[in-house]
Amino acid sequence: MKLCLKIFAIATIAAFTYSLIGCAAPASFTYSNVGITLTQSCSDCGTISTNGTTAAWDPNQPGVILLPNGGQGEVIDLTATVTNAPPNITWQVYPTNNLGIPNPPPSGSGTPVGESSIAGNTGYLVVTSGTTAIYSCGQIPIYSGAELVQAQNMQYTITSTSISLPGTGIPTLITTNKQVTGIPMGYTLVSASVPNNPDNPSSVTTAYQLFENYNENSPTPTLYLTPHTPTSPSGLTTSVVTVPHGTSYQFFGGVAGAPPCIAPGGGTTCISGLPAGSTDDTAIWEVGPTTATAVAGGSALYGTISSTGLYTAPATVPATQPVVVMASHQVPNSTLFAYITVN
Repeated sequence: MKLCLKIFAIATIAAFTYSLIGCAAPASFTYSNVGITLTQSCSDCGTISTNGTTAAWDPNQPGVILLPNGGQGEVIDLTATVTNAPPNITWQVYPTNNLGIPNPPPSGSGTPVGESSIAGNTGYLVVTSGTTAIYSCGQIPIYSGAELVQAQNMQYTITSTSISLPGTGIPTLITTNKQVTGIPMGYTLVSASVPNNPDNPSSVTTAYQLFENYNENSPTPTLYLTPHTPTSPSGLTTSVVTVPHGTSYQFFGGVAGAPPCIAPGGGTTCISGLPAGSTDDTAIWEVGPTTATAVAGGSALYGTISSTGLYTAPATVPATQPVVVMASHQVPNSTLFAYITVN
C-alpha cells in the first residue's frame, strides 16, 4: 500500500499518529483504497522522565509505545479515522481472553457506549464511541495456554516512525510498514478494523498499535520460568525435572516489563549501551552446580543452555547433583532458578 508521509505536530497534549491511507484514494464511501488511521494520545505522553512514568515511544523499537502499568501515563486514547468507507469500526485487544466480560472503564474515561471489556491480564479495552477507545494495562502480562499460542502466531503490521534521540534536534520522521509475527511476552496489541468491501463483510482493513508494558513502580522486571524451584520457603534444592544425559529439555522463561533506562547525566546512551528511554528484556541463562557458581551458557560438565532456554544435558552424568538452571536479569539483578536431575 502506498503511504502518505505525515507531519508530526507537537501540541499541548502529545499525540502519536500512524497512517494506513492510500494516497490516491478518492473521497466519500467509494470502497476504493479503504484506509484507516490510528491516532494515539494522552495527557502526559512524551519523553521518558527521570522516574520513567510516562507513555512514550521506545527509541529502540520504532512504532512501539511504552506504557507504564500504573500511575501517570497509563491510559492511552485511541482515535480511528476511516477514508472511503463508513466508520463501522471493530476494536480488539490481543491476545484475546474473556472478552465481553463487563468491567468499569478506567477512572475519568466516561461511560462506554459500545464494547466494554477486560481481556484477562492483557488490560482494558473500552470503546467510548464508534471511532474512539481507551486502552490501559495494569500489570505485565505473562501468557500461557491459548493466550500464548495466539500471541506466538499473531500476524500483523505496525507502522514505524523513526525518530532521533532526545537532545539531538528536530525528530526525523520516516513512515514504514513492518510485517510482524508474534506478540512478545509482556506486550499487547490493539487493532481497529473496518469492512473494505460491501459485498464481503469479512474483508477488512486494519490498523494496529503495539504496546510495550513496563513496571512503573519498580526497577525490577518480571521474570518467568517453567518449571522452577519455589522461592518460598527459601533454600529449596528439590529437583523439579529429570533430564537424561545427552538429551535436551526446553525451559519456558524470560524477562518482561523492564522499565526504560535513564542515561547518566541526561545523556543519550544508557549504561547498557542502549538509547536513552529503551527497555532491556534480555534474559541471562546460566547453568552450574549451585546458584553461586552457575555460569552464563553453562558448560560441558553440567550442561549448556541457549539464549531461548533450551538446556542440553552433558554427555556423562555429573558427579554433583542436582544441577541448577537459572534465568536472570542483570540490571537490577533478579533471578529464578530450577534444580534438575541429570541421569
